[in-house]
Amino acid sequence: MTSILDLRLLLVAFAALPVMMNADAARAAKSEAESGVLVCVTDKWTETEPEKGHKLADGVMRCVVVRDGAEEQKYLQECTAKYESRPDGSWKSNGACTNTYKSGDKSYETYEEGSHLKEYTYTKKGGTGKYENITGGGTYMYEAVTDTLFGGRYKGTIEWP
Repeated sequence: MTSILDLRLLLVAFAALPVMMNADAARAAKSEAESGVLVCVTDKWTETEPEKGHKLADGVMRCVVVRDGAEEQKYLQECTAKYESRPDGSWKSNGACTNTYKSGDKSYETYEEGSHLKEYTYTKKGGTGKYENITGGGTYMYEAVTDTLFGGRYKGTIEWP
Protein backbone atom coordinates (compact mmCIF):
# COMPACT_ATOMS: atom_id res chain seq x y z
CA MET A 1 0.00 0.00 0.00
CA THR A 2 1.30 3.44 -0.93
CA SER A 3 1.48 5.99 1.82
CA ILE A 4 0.73 9.72 1.48
CA LEU A 5 4.42 10.43 2.08
CA ASP A 6 5.38 8.18 -0.85
CA LEU A 7 2.89 9.98 -3.10
CA ARG A 8 4.25 13.38 -2.04
CA LEU A 9 7.83 12.28 -2.82
CA LEU A 10 6.68 10.98 -6.18
CA LEU A 11 4.94 14.30 -6.97
CA VAL A 12 8.05 16.28 -5.97
CA ALA A 13 10.18 14.04 -8.20
CA PHE A 14 7.84 14.55 -11.17
CA ALA A 15 7.73 18.30 -10.55
CA ALA A 16 11.55 18.46 -10.55
CA LEU A 17 11.89 16.42 -13.75
CA PRO A 18 11.55 19.39 -16.20
CA VAL A 19 14.16 21.36 -14.23
CA MET A 20 16.59 18.42 -14.32
CA MET A 21 15.95 17.89 -18.04
CA ASN A 22 16.67 21.57 -18.79
CA ALA A 23 19.91 21.40 -16.79
CA ASP A 24 21.00 18.39 -18.86
CA ALA A 25 20.09 20.23 -22.07
CA ALA A 26 22.14 23.25 -20.96
CA ARG A 27 25.12 20.95 -20.39
CA ALA A 28 24.70 19.29 -23.80
CA ALA A 29 27.12 20.17 -26.59
CA LYS A 30 26.46 23.46 -28.37
CA SER A 31 27.66 24.35 -31.85
CA GLU A 32 28.71 27.89 -32.76
CA ALA A 33 29.40 29.03 -36.32
CA GLU A 34 32.60 30.97 -36.83
CA SER A 35 34.05 32.87 -39.75
CA GLY A 36 36.48 35.68 -40.31
CA VAL A 37 39.68 37.03 -41.81
CA LEU A 38 43.25 35.71 -41.53
CA VAL A 39 46.24 38.06 -41.88
CA CYS A 40 49.52 36.14 -41.56
CA VAL A 41 53.28 36.54 -41.71
CA THR A 42 55.90 33.82 -42.14
CA ASP A 43 58.55 34.25 -39.44
CA LYS A 44 60.78 31.32 -40.38
CA TRP A 45 61.08 29.11 -43.45
CA THR A 46 63.82 26.47 -43.54
CA GLU A 47 63.90 24.66 -46.87
CA THR A 48 65.90 21.66 -48.09
CA GLU A 49 65.93 19.93 -51.47
CA PRO A 50 66.73 16.21 -51.00
CA GLU A 51 66.49 15.70 -54.78
CA LYS A 52 65.98 17.99 -57.77
CA GLY A 53 62.49 19.52 -57.64
CA HIS A 54 61.53 17.80 -54.36
CA LYS A 55 61.51 20.35 -51.54
CA LEU A 56 60.83 19.97 -47.84
CA ALA A 57 60.34 22.92 -45.50
CA ASP A 58 59.65 23.72 -41.86
CA GLY A 59 57.78 26.94 -41.28
CA VAL A 60 56.72 29.16 -38.40
CA MET A 61 53.89 31.64 -38.94
CA ARG A 62 51.89 34.17 -36.94
CA CYS A 63 48.42 35.40 -37.80
CA VAL A 64 45.93 37.91 -36.53
CA VAL A 65 42.51 36.31 -36.78
CA VAL A 66 39.53 38.68 -36.90
CA ARG A 67 36.30 36.81 -36.19
CA ASP A 68 33.08 38.08 -37.75
CA GLY A 69 30.71 39.33 -35.03
CA ALA A 70 32.26 37.41 -32.11
CA GLU A 71 32.63 38.53 -28.50
CA GLU A 72 36.40 37.96 -28.57
CA GLN A 73 36.77 39.29 -32.08
CA LYS A 74 40.56 39.29 -32.52
CA TYR A 75 43.14 36.74 -31.44
CA LEU A 76 46.73 35.74 -32.17
CA GLN A 77 47.47 32.48 -33.94
CA GLU A 78 50.97 30.95 -33.85
CA CYS A 79 51.56 27.99 -36.18
CA THR A 80 54.21 25.51 -37.20
CA ALA A 81 54.14 23.72 -40.54
CA LYS A 82 55.70 20.85 -42.48
CA TYR A 83 55.65 21.50 -46.23
CA GLU A 84 56.50 19.27 -49.19
CA SER A 85 56.53 20.08 -52.91
CA ARG A 86 57.13 17.50 -55.64
CA PRO A 87 58.75 17.80 -59.08
CA ASP A 88 55.30 17.36 -60.71
CA GLY A 89 54.13 20.63 -59.09
CA SER A 90 51.93 19.01 -56.43
CA TRP A 91 52.39 20.03 -52.83
CA LYS A 92 51.01 19.43 -49.35
CA SER A 93 51.40 20.88 -45.90
CA ASN A 94 50.17 20.16 -42.40
CA GLY A 95 50.73 21.78 -39.08
CA ALA A 96 49.45 22.89 -35.71
CA CYS A 97 48.40 26.24 -34.27
CA THR A 98 47.96 27.74 -30.82
CA ASN A 99 45.36 30.50 -30.63
CA THR A 100 45.75 33.03 -27.81
CA TYR A 101 42.78 35.24 -26.90
CA LYS A 102 42.80 38.61 -25.10
CA SER A 103 41.46 36.81 -22.01
CA GLY A 104 44.62 34.67 -21.92
CA ASP A 105 42.68 31.52 -22.82
CA LYS A 106 44.10 29.33 -25.59
CA SER A 107 42.70 26.93 -28.15
CA TYR A 108 44.55 24.43 -30.32
CA GLU A 109 44.05 23.24 -33.87
CA THR A 110 45.68 21.25 -36.62
CA TYR A 111 45.42 21.93 -40.33
CA GLU A 112 45.99 20.43 -43.77
CA GLU A 113 46.74 22.23 -47.04
CA GLY A 114 47.68 21.02 -50.50
CA SER A 115 47.27 21.18 -54.23
CA HIS A 116 44.80 18.26 -54.00
CA LEU A 117 42.33 20.32 -51.91
CA LYS A 118 39.80 22.86 -53.15
CA GLU A 119 39.74 24.40 -49.64
CA TYR A 120 42.19 23.80 -46.81
CA THR A 121 40.88 22.24 -43.59
CA TYR A 122 41.40 22.82 -39.88
CA THR A 123 40.35 20.80 -36.83
CA LYS A 124 39.95 22.24 -33.32
CA LYS A 125 41.31 20.13 -30.48
CA GLY A 126 40.76 21.61 -27.02
CA GLY A 127 42.28 24.49 -25.14
CA THR A 128 42.36 26.24 -21.80
CA GLY A 129 39.80 28.24 -19.83
CA LYS A 130 36.69 28.93 -21.91
CA TYR A 131 38.08 26.75 -24.73
CA GLU A 132 38.84 23.64 -22.68
CA ASN A 133 37.57 20.48 -24.43
CA ILE A 134 36.25 22.29 -27.53
CA THR A 135 36.16 20.48 -30.87
CA GLY A 136 35.07 21.54 -34.33
CA GLY A 137 36.77 22.80 -37.45
CA GLY A 138 36.18 24.06 -40.93
CA THR A 139 37.82 25.32 -44.09
CA TYR A 140 39.90 28.29 -45.18
CA MET A 141 41.70 29.77 -48.17
CA TYR A 142 44.39 32.42 -48.43
CA GLU A 143 46.68 33.93 -51.00
CA ALA A 144 50.19 35.30 -50.81
CA VAL A 145 50.65 39.05 -51.00
CA THR A 146 54.45 38.76 -50.80
CA ASP A 147 56.84 35.89 -50.01
CA THR A 148 56.16 36.33 -46.29
CA LEU A 149 52.68 37.96 -46.06
CA PHE A 150 49.37 36.35 -46.87
CA GLY A 151 45.69 36.71 -46.07
CA GLY A 152 42.34 35.06 -46.56
CA ARG A 153 39.08 33.93 -44.96
CA TYR A 154 37.90 30.96 -42.92
CA LYS A 155 34.58 29.42 -41.86
CA GLY A 156 33.66 26.57 -39.57
CA THR A 157 32.19 25.65 -36.21
CA ILE A 158 33.22 25.46 -32.58
CA GLU A 159 31.66 22.56 -30.66
CA TRP A 160 31.33 23.39 -26.96
CA PRO A 161 31.15 20.45 -24.51
